[in-house]
Amino acid sequence: EMKDTLDFPIDKVVYVMTDFTESNFNFWKDHPQLSPYFHSGQLDSAIFDAVNDDSIKLSNSGVVLGPGTVKNPMCVVANYLFDTLCHDIFQVSPGPTTDGEGLLKEGLISVGSKRSDEPDPLEPEIIKRFDNHFRYDDISADYYKNEGGDEPHLERILKWYQNYFGSSAGSGGSILLPIGAIRAIRRLGAFTNGRAVVISGDKGNNNPEQFRGLLDPHIAVHGSFSVMVNYHAIGTYFTSRGGFALHNPQEEASLKVSTFVLTGDDTPCPAPGMDEEGSDASWLGDAVSDRSDARAKTCPHLCQAFSSAVDQFGPNDFFVLQKSLKEDSPSPPLKAVMALLKLGDWDPDVFYKFRDVILNQVPTCGHKLRNDLCRGIPRVWENYYMLDKDKDVAFEIGRFYYGIREYASALEYYTLSSDTIGQHHVTFHNMGLCYYSMGFPERALEFFGKSLGLNSEYEKAISWRDKVTGELKNAAAGKGGPAPPQSTGPPTSSTGQVTSGYSDSSEEEEEEDEEEGAPGSVAPAPASGDAPTPTPTPPTGAATSAEG
Repeated sequence: EMKDTLDFPIDKVVYVMTDFTESNFNFWKDHPQLSPYFHSGQLDSAIFDAVNDDSIKLSNSGVVLGPGTVKNPMCVVANYLFDTLCHDIFQVSPGPTTDGEGLLKEGLISVGSKRSDEPDPLEPEIIKRFDNHFRYDDISADYYKNEGGDEPHLERILKWYQNYFGSSAGSGGSILLPIGAIRAIRRLGAFTNGRAVVISGDKGNNNPEQFRGLLDPHIAVHGSFSVMVNYHAIGTYFTSRGGFALHNPQEEASLKVSTFVLTGDDTPCPAPGMDEEGSDASWLGDAVSDRSDARAKTCPHLCQAFSSAVDQFGPNDFFVLQKSLKEDSPSPPLKAVMALLKLGDWDPDVFYKFRDVILNQVPTCGHKLRNDLCRGIPRVWENYYMLDKDKDVAFEIGRFYYGIREYASALEYYTLSSDTIGQHHVTFHNMGLCYYSMGFPERALEFFGKSLGLNSEYEKAISWRDKVTGELKNAAAGKGGPAPPQSTGPPTSSTGQVTSGYSDSSEEEEEEDEEEGAPGSVAPAPASGDAPTPTPTPPTGAATSAEG
């Protein structure tokens, strides 16, 4: 899509996916949807330890990225990365000191277990029993040594906090400095001689007022552990190196997104009104943000893109909107779900979350809304990137098409479900229903048989097999062709509960369907098709079934 719209040699851009775990690396290499991009050379992958590695060897091309090897600037996308890298803890106690600033202290942590004895110190579950104790010792702002030339930049950051929180009238401040992120940025920036754009989304803060008070840091435990990212410190680091930062000022946000730019000039030019020597005074208070803002104005297109994609309505806003629509409204209107799908460019995850709303309401919605959905649903599959087999998006799209009597399309996606997620007796049963509705009883019987081959006790497939077998025998004996199935009542779920799924259409709707060429009298009452009960391998989801 970008290649068709941008006046830019997109085919010269290489996207490199990195992780430090070999399992994720192998998952990408074997993923069928990534294969075309690997073959084109526009996608590559590598194992990269952001804290320790000074180079990246690309798996596909064999190219080694290292200091000075990349001719053009680099764009780094760090999504939920910085919160899991190492951080240093500091506190500033209210002054005054001899220089009028606060007392700067480093935080030291002793980690133990809440249990008196741990027989296996490598047991992963110990992380849930961490017992952390903190101690704070006095230090000076020139704390960092041997940081690859970043020592003056890190000293500026610490002095900024020492000055900001050091007032004797204040309550001090507690700062997490994301030293792991800064080291990773330094290493990656060296590939391009210090020219890079970094886009990062994570939990964190960019307003230093959030750091007021003398508190121990919160450590979140979730299989691993993580802390809040100090985007203000990262922005100050970029500004000290001659770059700038763009922050979203929204404070009530679980996902913060910031963009940082390095220009390659580590001897920063003073912003208007700053002294030419770049003395310490010009790096305190608002002087840092003023420098950053002045430099950002030299990149108006980037600033406009950030304002549009993050400030005005960003990823966190989209998350809040869909969460509210899902949890606060017991039965959101289909039009609202449709609007959310369009806002997210038909995101498969949004479709899956609201699949029951769509399946239950689309049979009775107006034709215009139904047509709009039909135009957009294929985009759901285009955007789908399978991460696991717990969410069978193709199966749910198949149910959608079955419910609106587009049986050929339903068969297409049921087949995709079998190919991508794996064969399941419910999928084969639903494919049998499609073939029967299209007037192919022999093919329907074949798929009811396949369903029973996977689950010989599946009652619905047994019922339909016997029904179709009887109709074919009657037809062979000259007693008439197969009769359309008669609805015996509302469709039921796989648990046997009556649902409000695809109920009979009104006579007026049926006539309109026939005029538009939709299957008519030979089709069963539209139903979503059965849905499987949760099992280790195949598709899951709420269910309605065609019965009768």
